[in-house]
Order: sequence, then C-alpha cells, then structure tokens
Amino acid sequence: MMRRLTVTVLLLVTPVFSSAATDIYQLIVEGDLRQAADSLSSVSTASTRDGDLLFYAGLMETDGAKAIKFMQAALQASVSPLHREQIYRRLAQYYHINRDLENLGRVVTDYLSRWEVGRYRDEMLRYSILVDDLQAQYESALRQLDHYALSYKDGDPGLWGRLDKARIMMHHGKKIGAAKVLKKLARKKSGVVVPPAMYLLTLAAIADGRTDDAVFYHSLLKESYPSAVGVDALLDRMSDVSPAGASDQTANELTGTYYSVRLGVFSVKANADNMVAAFKRYGKKTEALNKKISDKMYHVVYIGRFSDYQSASSFKEALQTEHNQVFQVVAR
Repeated sequence: MMRRLTVTVLLLVTPVFSSAATDIYQLIVEGDLRQAADSLSSVSTASTRDGDLLFYAGLMETDGAKAIKFMQAALQASVSPLHREQIYRRLAQYYHINRDLENLGRVVTDYLSRWEVGRYRDEMLRYSILVDDLQAQYESALRQLDHYALSYKDGDPGLWGRLDKARIMMHHGKKIGAAKVLKKLARKKSGVVVPPAMYLLTLAAIADGRTDDAVFYHSLLKESYPSAVGVDALLDRMSDVSPAGASDQTANELTGTYYSVRLGVFSVKANADNMVAAFKRYGKKTEALNKKISDKMYHVVYIGRFSDYQSASSFKEALQTEHNQVFQVVAR
C-alpha cells in the first residue's frame, strides 16, 4: 500500500515540477528575469536541483564565469537534450570571448560528434575554423572552409563562410584576394556580413596607411550601421594614420589646388544634405558632391577651401575634437 502511495505522489508531483520548469524558461525568454528568479527559488530545493534548473540559473547569472559554472554543473546533471545543446553553444561563446582556444576546441569537437545535424552546427564549424586561424594553421583553416562551403552555400551561413575566408586570407598576407571578397560583401544592400565587411576593409586600409580608403569605409559603416560593434573603436586606430597630402603641399600651391576637410561619404543623399546643413554654422563653404566609386554613386561632403594644408589641418583637428569623429584633409 505504501509503495502504491509513493508512486501516486511521484506521478502527481512530476508534471507540476516539469510545468514549473517550462514556465521559468519562458519567463527568461520573455525577459521577465525577476519573476523567473522568484519561480526558480520556489522550486529549487535539494531534491529538485536538476540540470534544467541549473541551466536556468546560468541564464540569469550576470557574471559570465559564474554562469558557466552553473552550465557546466547542468551538464553533469539530468538536463534536457534541448538545453544541453544550447549549453554547448554558450560554453563555446564564453571560451571564444576569453580566447581559451584549448577549451573552445574541445567543446566544438564534442558538439560536432554529438549533433551531426545540430541547430548550431554552422556556428560550431566556424569556431573550429577560427581555432585553426588563431593557431596559425592556415592550410587546415582553408580546408575546413572548403568543406564548410559545400554544406552552406546560401543564406547567412554561406555569407559568413565567405567573410571568414576573406578574414583568414587577410591574416595570412593574401590582401588582394581578401579585398575582392570583402568589397563584394560590402556592396550588398543589406545582410549580416555587410557591417563586418566594411569594418575589415577599414582595418586593412588603416594597416596599409591608405587614409582615403580608411575614411571612406568608416564613413559608410557609420552612416549605414551606427550601432555596429567596433565603429567607435576604429576612431582610435584611425587617429594614428598619417594624413595624406601633406608632403604635396608645395606642388599643390603652385598648381592652384586648394584644400578642404572631407566630412563624410554617404550612400543616401538626404544624409549628406543633413550633414551640410549641420556644418554650415561654421561659416565656411560646405557642399555635397556626387562621386562615382566602383560603379556606384556616393555623396561626399566637404567643408572649407584653404590655400595651404596646415590651415585645413588645424581646422580639421578642431572639428574632430568637437565632434569626436575622424575627418580628412584632401586636395581638390
């Protein structure tokens, strides 16, 4: 009789607990972390701290290292297959951010062996490629990329694969080939790889001392994707680039060339017009001119007409300080 009663109690309790766990996860997904924390606390007893609850605790933990400990503990407990796969993904993200290549490689290998058609397989393959790249295993990285391209030809995964290949080529001195791929990606009207393609083109121009190209790609990136990761960080890198045109000052003066400060390059005319209107308060000639670049029309905004480079450069420095942006002196 007692055994039958125990079984009955278990049958009654288990569905309730399972439902509560599902509700907690839904609250986390919806962003209601306070209610999720209260619900988690009410069901987290010594007898019910299973893998799913540990996973939920990890999702709500704001300290990355502590969150990972919760998730590692969840893997040692009875966690649902759906959450187990997500834990592997989050572990990979954490190790990637911390550049822990040994653990990243281990997690990726384990994931790929467990889930041959997993939800995050494309991401994990890219992590595997990244590990080879960061460990200077160039040939191995390219081989993996070729295999990746066979599985992911279209959609966002396919575009990410092309971006990864360009990045790796750039890292290993194949600048011309990398630039061709990045320019094609950057010219797309939209897509997940457009901002990082513009970012990498800007970095490459900075590294090569090509000030014009660096300012051009950074201007397009800031115009189209002002919230993109790395937009503001590029300003510090660009401040170290030597200004173009200073050495040609004497020759330009003899030929009647004047200098202007280039404020930005825009793909949308209305954005260029807005900048012209905003900078007219400085009392200098401000204009937006059309310029065709790679078979596409852009709108370039200039301010001022100076007879010598130094005057233009001083004005540019004042503008950069006030607006916290990078501008450029150009000969016209």
